[in-house]
Formats: sequence, structure tokens, C-alpha cells
Amino acid sequence: MGYVTIDTSDWYVEQRLRARLKQNPKADLSGYRRFYLDHIWARATYYEDLSWRVLGRSVKHTLLIHHNLLNKLFPGDLLAMFERRGWKLIDAAEAFTDPVFAAEPQILPAGESILWALAKESGKFYRELRYPPEDGVYEKPKMDKLGL
Repeated sequence: MGYVTIDTSDWYVEQRLRARLKQNPKADLSGYRRFYLDHIWARATYYEDLSWRVLGRSVKHTLLIHHNLLNKLFPGDLLAMFERRGWKLIDAAEAFTDPVFAAEPQILPAGESILWALAKESGKFYRELRYPPEDGVYEKPKMDKLGL
């Protein structure tokens, strides 16, 4: 199993990128790159804040990204962004030493960020938590506005 603290909608961005490339194989992808990096950073800072609010501390984060074209195109940009912004990159073995990954929240639905699940289980953040946490419905209007 691969537990996740930072959930993302990279899969949705990738669907839109593929559709653009199907229309125009030579399309400029710079807007998708920027949107992707901004999206991942927004989700990372959201889940970092949620970690502090739910656990009172930062966790050793794991990032959910999918094996797809988007992540094939921009992995170096993604890692460099985190490093530039002061995050230390660690491997999964080190990340999974964090006690948060031993938690077993008793909620349904399951399968979201462990931090989201703990926040939901606590009952303290219910009105603040969007469901589904990461879905295309949240990114669609932003991408539409940018013409992506």
C-alpha cells in the first residue's frame, strides 16, 4: 500500500492535456506546466496546513501523482519547485516512518489523504472538507478560464 498525505487532481489536468494534444499534437504545453505546478503547490500547502490543524505538527509528506504523460513531462520541474520552496525531498521508506501512517481512520469513504481522513474522523473540520477531496470539478472552471 502507498499511503498518501497530499492528494492531487493531476489525473484531471492530464486528461485535459491529452485532449489538447489530440486536437493539436504541437500545442504549447507551457500553460499546462504552470497550472500543474501551481495546482500541486496549492494542494501541498493545503495538506501541510491540515496536518498542523489536525495533528499539531508537520508530517513526512507523500505525494499522490499518477503514472501518466503529465508526470512524465514535468517531474524535474515538480521536484525543483519543492526544493526551491524549502521542502526536503525524501524517499518513501523514510516518509513511512512517520507515525501518521500507522493511523487507521474509521471513516467511509476511504482511500483519500490520510490527513483528510483524520480530519474527517475528528468531526472538527467536516464543513471545511470538500468531497471528493480531489476531483476535476474543482479544477475545471480554473482550466476553462485559462483556455487549457
